[in-house]
Amino acid sequence: MKSASLIALAALALGAAPALADNGQVFDYAAQQRAYSSVLPRDNARQCFNGAFIAGADRSGDKTVYVQSAQGIYRLRLASDCEGLNAAEKINVRSSGSDIVCPGEVADVVAKTAAGPQHCRVAEVRRLSADEVTALSTASRR
Repeated sequence: MKSASLIALAALALGAAPALADNGQVFDYAAQQRAYSSVLPRDNARQCFNGAFIAGADRSGDKTVYVQSAQGIYRLRLASDCEGLNAAEKINVRSSGSDIVCPGEVADVVAKTAAGPQHCRVAEVRRLSADEVTALSTASRR
């Protein structure tokens, strides 16, 4: 009986020895989370929005349109004046044939009017920060 316990104890000690050895490697938890997290921004993905689902839109002058999506509020600077927006019943934003629009990409505002869709070229797409949204809402109440 003593020999069986001694063998089991020796096997347990030998099995644990590699796990206790210091091989100089340190696990980097932060690098692991950056590489595999679906929460942290990667490749500016959190700055993108789905242009097919616009909850609201407002104009500021001839070349600025603010759109609200589930991801936030975005400012779109148009390349030129867009008369189609004056008669728009609904708008969508498209980028390179896709509904996913990200800052820095070429995009179009598609204004759906009674006369048919009107396309307006977007020169700049930018997501507003929380402070900019607050300032924008304060300015609109005046």
